[in-house]
Amino acid sequence: MEMWSYNWHDDIGCNLIELSTEKTRILIDCGMTSPPSETKNEASSFEFDGLMCGESVFDAVFITNYHADHLGYIERINPDIPIYMNGYVKNVLDIFADFANTELPRVDKYLEHGRKEQIGDISILPIFSDLKKTGRMMLLIEGDGERYLYTEGFKQIDPAYYAMLGKVDVILCECMHIGCKDDIDIRDLEDEAFRIMNETDGHVFVLCSPTDDERIKLIERACRKSGRSLVIDPLLKTIQEQITTPLFVNPVGIMPPGLEITPRIQKHLNGNYDIDFEGIQVFSDTGAVSKMSNLTFLVRPSMINVMQRLNEQTSLSASTLINLLWEGHGNTESVKTFVDTCRTYGIKVKNLHASNFAYREQLSNAAIKLNAEVLAPPIESRKPLLTQGFSDKLWRKRRDSNPR
Repeated sequence: MEMWSYNWHDDIGCNLIELSTEKTRILIDCGMTSPPSETKNEASSFEFDGLMCGESVFDAVFITNYHADHLGYIERINPDIPIYMNGYVKNVLDIFADFANTELPRVDKYLEHGRKEQIGDISILPIFSDLKKTGRMMLLIEGDGERYLYTEGFKQIDPAYYAMLGKVDVILCECMHIGCKDDIDIRDLEDEAFRIMNETDGHVFVLCSPTDDERIKLIERACRKSGRSLVIDPLLKTIQEQITTPLFVNPVGIMPPGLEITPRIQKHLNGNYDIDFEGIQVFSDTGAVSKMSNLTFLVRPSMINVMQRLNEQTSLSASTLINLLWEGHGNTESVKTFVDTCRTYGIKVKNLHASNFAYREQLSNAAIKLNAEVLAPPIESRKPLLTQGFSDKLWRKRRDSNPR
C-alpha cells in the first residue's frame, strides 16, 4: 500500500492520511490544523480537490474520534464519499449539533469493535483503544499483502490486543506531543491542580474542552480533595455522560446566560434542567452561585458571558484560571479574548497543559512487540524523534493536492 500524509503545515492537527492500492483509496480522518479556524467561514474556505470539491477520488473516509483535528472538515466531504465512524463519536457530534442548533453530521455506516469492513481490496478492522466509552479507535488496515496499524492518539496498546493484531508491518501514529515540551506530565495534573485550589481563596475556573474526559476526571478528584464543589453546565454534563462513566459527585449546575433549552437540548436532559437536574443543585441566576464559596467552574471560551455575569455580581480578583488547553490554541481569538477578559477581572492565570500522549519508548516497545518495521508519524517535524532504529521507506508527503 501507499501511505500519504496531507499535513501541509507540519503541525499538530490536520490528521489526513491516505492509504491506497492501485484500485482503492481511503482516507483516515479529515482534521483541521490546530489551532482550528476561528470561524466556520474560514474553515469552509479550504478546498481539497477530490475530497471536498471536484470529482471524488476517495472510496471512503474513516473517522477515529470526535476532536476537530480528526474530523474538523467532515461537513465538507463530498456527498458521494461514504463516511464511517462508530456510534460513540456520532452521538457526541449530535450533542454538539443539538446544542448549537445546527445540522446533524452525516454518517453512512457505523463501525463496531472487531467487525471488519471491506473497501475494494483494502480491509479495515476497528479496535477500540480503551474500555471506556470514549469511542477512540485504532484501525488495523490490510492491503497489498501489508498490515498497517493506525493508533490514533496512542497512549498504550492493551496487552490483550497483541494476539488480535499479530504482526504489523507499519505503525501510523498521531503522536502529537512527541518531542514537545509540556509544563507537566498528565500524571502530575491532579496534584498540581489540588495545590492551586488550596492556594486560591476565591473561585477556580478551569478552561478545558468538554470532551476531555481524562483531564476533567483529574480536576474533579482534585476538587473533592480540596473540599470544593464542581460547577458544570448542561452541555458538559451531557457530553461527559456520553463518553465516560459518571464522574461528578455532588456538583453544582449552572445555566449559562442566554441558553435556551430547546426541544433538541431537552431530549438530552432528564427532566427539567431548571427544576430537577438529576438531583444536582441548579442555579439559573449566576448571582446565587456567586454568593457561594470554594467553587471550581469547568468553562470554555464560549462561556465568557458566565464570567462577565459573575464579575458584575462579585469580585473575582481572588480567583484563579487554570488553562488546560494546548498553548497553540492560545493563538485563537476566542481563547485570547477569554483569557484576557479573565485578567481584566483580576483573575490569576495558570497554564497547566499536560500531555497524555505516548513517548518514543512506549511506541518503540509496541513496535517491537508487533514486529513492525516502520514507525511513521503523520507530522514530519516529529519524524526524527520516532523513527530511529526503524525504516522510514514509506514516509511520504503529498502536497500537490493542496490548492493553497
